[in-house]
Amino acid sequence: MNWVTHCAAITTKAGTETAGVSMARLAAGRSLDNAAALIRKDRSRLIKVGDGRSTLKADLEQLLTFYGAGVRERRKVLAMGVEARQRQPKRAYVDLLPGAGTRIADLEAAATRISYYERGVVPGLLQIPEYTEATMAACDGIWWPDRSYEERTRRVAFRMERQKVLADKELMFFITEDALVWAGDRDTMRRQVQHLVDATRQPNITLRLLDSNDSRNPCPQGAMILLHFAEGTRPVSLLPVAYGPSTYLDEPSDIAAVERCFQRLSEIAFSPEESQSRLLSTLEAM
Repeated sequence: MNWVTHCAAITTKAGTETAGVSMARLAAGRSLDNAAALIRKDRSRLIKVGDGRSTLKADLEQLLTFYGAGVRERRKVLAMGVEARQRQPKRAYVDLLPGAGTRIADLEAAATRISYYERGVVPGLLQIPEYTEATMAACDGIWWPDRSYEERTRRVAFRMERQKVLADKELMFFITEDALVWAGDRDTMRRQVQHLVDATRQPNITLRLLDSNDSRNPCPQGAMILLHFAEGTRPVSLLPVAYGPSTYLDEPSDIAAVERCFQRLSEIAFSPEESQSRLLSTLEAM
């Protein structure tokens, strides 16, 4: 994994630049104490930097040299540092830097526990290639200017690559039932629903369906992701959009609101057992 790409995903405010530095430190086998001694800062200061509560400025280039960062990686991290210092405090972070999709994938790969909510469409991590191809075909010539089989193929491959994170972390999916309607041909949808059934049998995956018309749904539009990380890194929430930059949240008050939303979803969703039963019934009806 490219640590510079990863750094923009795992922190969303002041720590954007220094997440890159942290990844470089790990890649170079340097300790936090080594880094603190080099720039003559307290170890606690670098911990705050890594958690997004502080930034580096004058010391950033020195650290990157110490960690052996290449020219390309150095340029990216320095650009992130400028962008991070320009952000207003206590505001959501809108990712305007190039390669936002890759950073989302790296964020998923870094997380230890992820909750997903999706309305009207199967989440990307649970899609089969044919389903992804059908949804991408609907976007062809709309979200990218020219109709291009190569572009669709690239996007499908990228989404399939993202699914490699499924095996080693705890995953919770909330999906509205209207996601089970036809997309592509009938055989594609049948195999997609079978894939969801198979996912419910994986020990690290919990899949729960929601009544599409339930008025108690606190998130009736859009999608939402909540990611938890190891080693004391605070959670990050992602609000994906159909087009344009996605929004990241990591302020404690924002994360608390997102957690309340997922709690309500867990209260109104069908149980995992009932969800599996409804998927099987849908499959039998196809």
